Amino acid sequence: MTDKAAWWAFEACLVGSLVEAGLSQRRALSVIGLSRGSWHERHHPRARHGEHVAHPQRRSPTWLTTAEVTSILSLLTVAFSKGKSVYQAFFEALDAGTPVASRSSWHRIARAHLEASRPVRRRAARRASAMPQWDATAAMQVWSWDITKLKGPYVGTWYDFYVVIDVFSRKIVGWRIEQCESAELAEQMFQTAIAEHGGQVPRIVHSDGGTSMVSKTLATFFRDLSIEVSKNRPRVSNDNPYSESWFKTAKYSPSAPAFFTDIDHARAWAGVFVPWYNAEHRHSGLEGHTPASVHDGGWIHIHHDRQRAMDALVAVHPERYTRPVRLKTPYAHATLNHTIPRPWHHWSGRRLRKQAPPLPGSRLDDLWSAGGGQPP
Repeated sequence: MTDKAAWWAFEACLVGSLVEAGLSQRRALSVIGLSRGSWHERHHPRARHGEHVAHPQRRSPTWLTTAEVTSILSLLTVAFSKGKSVYQAFFEALDAGTPVASRSSWHRIARAHLEASRPVRRRAARRASAMPQWDATAAMQVWSWDITKLKGPYVGTWYDFYVVIDVFSRKIVGWRIEQCESAELAEQMFQTAIAEHGGQVPRIVHSDGGTSMVSKTLATFFRDLSIEVSKNRPRVSNDNPYSESWFKTAKYSPSAPAFFTDIDHARAWAGVFVPWYNAEHRHSGLEGHTPASVHDGGWIHIHHDRQRAMDALVAVHPERYTRPVRLKTPYAHATLNHTIPRPWHHWSGRRLRKQAPPLPGSRLDDLWSAGGGQPP
């Protein structure tokens, strides 16, 4: 009775006897302690394949082809050699009309094949960010400015990096590097920034509570131009989030040196980095658009081109996408300690996004349709 076939034959004979005695087959199997699945498998065995393929190795029709993976690897290799991230490389390819695959596929391929050669971004300890006290819905409405220190060649040697950023578009509208912190130098920086924008002044200028920021010189300058001054809340460590975030982007970028040999070295680096950031940096807070394109409104045409490129990719490989792919647009609000009206906040799920007319299916189409073509 130790032989498996003999034991199975004995069980079949026993079940047959119980069925002849008047029991149902289900009851007979229950009496002898045999499951119905085992009984069915023994009497109706499945056809066995000659060669077994492990599940992780089985191909799916949605897999990328070898040529597509090779194409993405070549683009990533070139991007990594220039110190660019996977995010930057994907959106550059998307702007060129050759995304090949989705952004998640790019990240997956980079992790699998190029993890050792990916540019390493120096990381700082995360800190809680402060919330603003205003709401910007367009460029040239709210500026944020701050001063950070750049390391010099010796211990105790620093250079002051003055930066003014448009919080809506994230564009750097003014900057300078000096040997010291001075309210008069900051005033000259604002005068130059306003002149470069045709004399247009922002509605609000936000800053922390530094000595230059609270000086009478700047207070008088802003009052004469009817500019509202916004300051940080007391006892809040991260009181200027937009400027602090940009400082981390600049100082921890692959092109930033560990220290600067002199002030001319620092100015030369900033003279290259700031224009690159404004015109070429695909900002994650702007859904991959550059600050300059959001500042002047050119992002709308770029968004349409990207959507067409993604639609073409989906049309070529529809089996890889289970739902329509709609690229996100930049947010329509840049806020600090401000609550967006409840209906908009509830409908959008997050902050309201900018509309990209006249592309059908943009992020706000459903919102406008639900509101009858008007905001609620």
